[in-house]
Formats: sequence, C-alpha cells, structure tokens
Amino acid sequence: MTTAQQRLHHALDALDRTARPGPAVGGCEHCYTAGQLAALAGPPALVPNGLLHSVAAKSPDHWTDFPTLYRRLAPRILRQLTTGTLAVDGPLVADRLVAAGWPDWHRAELVREVLDAWWPAALADPGADAAEVLGTLAVATGTVTPWLRTWAETPTATANRHLADTLDRWLAYGELPDLRLGFHRDLPVGPEVAAWITGLPPHRIGEDRRHWLELALRN
Repeated sequence: MTTAQQRLHHALDALDRTARPGPAVGGCEHCYTAGQLAALAGPPALVPNGLLHSVAAKSPDHWTDFPTLYRRLAPRILRQLTTGTLAVDGPLVADRLVAAGWPDWHRAELVREVLDAWWPAALADPGADAAEVLGTLAVATGTVTPWLRTWAETPTATANRHLADTLDRWLAYGELPDLRLGFHRDLPVGPEVAAWITGLPPHRIGEDRRHWLELALRN
C-alpha cells in the first residue's frame, strides 16, 4: 500500500467513527418501503448496498431531511466511492454532497480530509479514472484549482499517464477550451484548465498532444 493509499484509508477510518444510528427517516413512500426507511434510520453499517447506492443517487426532494440522512450515510458512501465499489457516478455524489451542505456538517473537516487524500491516491493508482475523480472533487469543493496544483506537483509516471488519458478524452470529445465538469456539466473550468495544461513542462503531455491541444484552443 502506498503512502497516499494509507492516508486515504486513515481518513476513511476516521470518518467511519462518526457513523451513528439516527432519527426516523421520512422519504418517498413510492420509492422506499417502510422497512427500507427503518433500515436507513439504523446503524449505517447495516444498510444494504443496494439501498445505500439508491440513496446516494436520489435527489434531495425524495427526503424529509436530506442533509441529515446524507451526513449519516456519507462515511459509507465516500468509502465505496473512493475505493471504486459505489454503483453511482462520482460527480453525481458530489452534487448530492453539495446539496446536503457538507461544509457545514459537524466534523466536516473529516470529509475534507477524505477528499484531500483521495486525489493523490487516485493519481498513484493506475486503475483510477482521474478525469472522473477530478470532476467529483471539483464539484464537491466548488473549485478545480487545488486539484490541478496537486497534479502539477505530482510528475510521476502514473500521474502523467492519467494526464495523457484525461487530455485525450477532453480532446476527443471537443471539450476544450469550454470544459465544464460535473454530472450536469455545470462547473465551467475551461479557461483555467487550458492555462494550466499549457503551463506544464512539455514532456508531461508530449509533443503530439500539445499540437492537438494548441489546435483545439485556437478554435
């Protein structure tokens, strides 16, 4: 296990220790049975994965007290999200975290530490989807700046491979220079990302990609 992965696991363990049963959960009775709503009020560790994934994705208007419910389930949602076992898109989870007002939660610093730890762990993981992780983190925090800074400061072979793959995706889909991140593509970051990429040392992305990038930015 790398140092980055260890940091992430420690952060997840710390957040796990905040998990507690909660008050009765009021929600859409067309979507959830009485038994499922009762399970959501119990220990978060006992909520079945299928139910957890459903709640992770459902819009806030399905719940009487969405922020409280999402805060209670966040330790499990974030553990599965950051370890690749959550059957919900990361940027959608980010939308839900924002809707639940996570920066105002009690012990919000533990959520922040999970997010901060996830990015270097993803950059060190050859199997990670760096583009999706970046979009998730940017939406959850409302900014792409610190995540780009960390990427620039991580000139490893794996981080560079992620950079090449992400840039290839953005170029293939014509997303630059008007890149927008998020499940609903509602976080405009194109100019900042374009300036960041062009400011990287040439070897980080290679001459061919730099050529195609320059063409994309001229259009």
